[in-house]
Amino acid sequence: MAPLLKGQRLALGPQGQGLTLTVHTELDHPDVDLSLFALNDARTIQDDSYLTFFNQPTSPGGEVRMTATGSGTQFTIDLDRLPAWISRLVLCATSDSQPIGRLQRGQVTVTPSAGETLQLTLTPGGQELAVMLVEIYRHQGAWRVTAVEQGFNGGMAALVRSFGGDVAEESPADAHAPTPAPVSPAPEPITKVELRKQQVSVVLTKAGVSGLKARVMVVMDASGSMGSLYSRGTVQETLERLIPVAARLDDNNAMEFWYYADRFARMGDLDEDSVLGVAGTQMPQVTGVVPAVKKIGYGNNEPPVMQDVLSVHREAAAEDRAAGLPTMPTLVLFITDGGISGGTSRQIEKIIKDTPREALFWQFVGLGRADYGVLAKLDTLQGRVIDNSGFFAVDDIDHVTDEQLYTRMLSEFAQWWKKWSTLGLDSPPAAPAGSRLPAAAPAGTVSLKKNASVSIRKAQNITITLSWTGNGDLDLYAFYVLKNGVTGKVYYKDRGAAAKPPYITLSGDSQKAGKETAVIHRPDELAHVVFAAYSAVSNGAGSFASYRPTTIFTDDLGQEVRAPVLGRNHFSFWVALSAIDLTGTQARISHLERYSSFGTERSPLLQASGKLEMNRGVIEFKDR
Repeated sequence: MAPLLKGQRLALGPQGQGLTLTVHTELDHPDVDLSLFALNDARTIQDDSYLTFFNQPTSPGGEVRMTATGSGTQFTIDLDRLPAWISRLVLCATSDSQPIGRLQRGQVTVTPSAGETLQLTLTPGGQELAVMLVEIYRHQGAWRVTAVEQGFNGGMAALVRSFGGDVAEESPADAHAPTPAPVSPAPEPITKVELRKQQVSVVLTKAGVSGLKARVMVVMDASGSMGSLYSRGTVQETLERLIPVAARLDDNNAMEFWYYADRFARMGDLDEDSVLGVAGTQMPQVTGVVPAVKKIGYGNNEPPVMQDVLSVHREAAAEDRAAGLPTMPTLVLFITDGGISGGTSRQIEKIIKDTPREALFWQFVGLGRADYGVLAKLDTLQGRVIDNSGFFAVDDIDHVTDEQLYTRMLSEFAQWWKKWSTLGLDSPPAAPAGSRLPAAAPAGTVSLKKNASVSIRKAQNITITLSWTGNGDLDLYAFYVLKNGVTGKVYYKDRGAAAKPPYITLSGDSQKAGKETAVIHRPDELAHVVFAAYSAVSNGAGSFASYRPTTIFTDDLGQEVRAPVLGRNHFSFWVALSAIDLTGTQARISHLERYSSFGTERSPLLQASGKLEMNRGVIEFKDR
């Protein structure tokens, strides 16, 4: 790896030779966004659809892709597929609240598909809210890169103006004009996940199952032939496109996830935060997302992972029956590029034929042109009381619209469920021996489900206890917003105060199995509090799946509300467990269970508005 110094201009490779590039950025800064601007020869924005940022992570033709990684943000660029008018790409960092120069550490690593990796080490300092970091540009038939590190005092607005973009401004106030009446704040911009959830809802409504809830399980092929789909970011993008299906259908707003090859690895639950960067651009056997995934090999062996999916489905169905809940169907989305042998096909066929009485539908999705074996004839399998499987193949999933993808993915599932519900087939096998049924909540308490909320009387003080099982170290964090808009956090380094802001105290730092307690002493002085748990790196991956933390709210009025972890996350270091909204006459407690993305130790960030953002806060280490 060679250093890239400020002002230095280095060649990356010739144009027209299929050069691709990854630009990986790590900025240890509490509130920063990365953007990649595409400019023409005049250094101006010609088409803003080629601006790549968190709310638009892919260029129109897929030439540029932005993904979150465990330690930062990565842009994958197919340089020679860019439109001819794009003569340069400029990587920029911006912040709404704090100068970029306040970063503790920063690096930009540029890796061409052929040639040496270059690394720019950023220099802290400066008060600018926007900084151009590096520039990639065409020059005399070659692609080149230069380190810029140029700041803009006017923040994002000044940056956009420098590229010839328009920024909406308020007209100067008329000194004699009357004071305008206050207006409601502008609504939050709709995210791509929300847009896709709406599309899923449209498909379900057209299929006649608009109110349906279902468990969503996803199995992703990690055999060797999938390598190019990982390196191009196709697998990561596919997972992000599946999240809205789970967010709309699953009562936990998450999908249970497996990788498989010769063997399989349970990955736990993925939601819209924790999915970011989980696949990235490398095979999971290389990145080792969880220890078990390193040992799955590179072959094709579908039956074992199908059996494991069945066991998880049956355990969940048994828990529902024990709790007196109605049958909830399971949708299994099985993604593979094929390569299925004749012997394996016969085993897959047997599993499908043995499970039509289960409230489970197998939806296989083929990527590219390959030997799909029995999958290609699922709809014609004989000897089933009901067709419980579907298959469709796509040559290039990147070019399939959301509407097309969700229609093909959900229509047959909806038809199956409407028919299955009328046949009286609900007699699945008993749960495996030793499976754990959920413990009933103590009398007089409320136990919240995922995303559920409850309003209670606002007491004079509220105690929040983080309890967990397992011999490990969890830390309770209370992220708060005071009534005056001041934000902050109470945690092991700052245990707060009772009689002065933030009016929250933390009992201490428990470094073994047990509990930590926080107390809100002046609820009327606070607007929002979010309670999160951090799992120390020393615990290893999978701690939230094994420790099963719970936040328990109690008060001097005898009220008790529990917000337990319900999912099976195996790789996140952070989980935002619950929130309490104190802006009204009552206290409203909500179950969250939102996880950080794979590998990152960035904390959650609570905005003054009460909006919670995962993967956006600072990184803290207990031993530093």
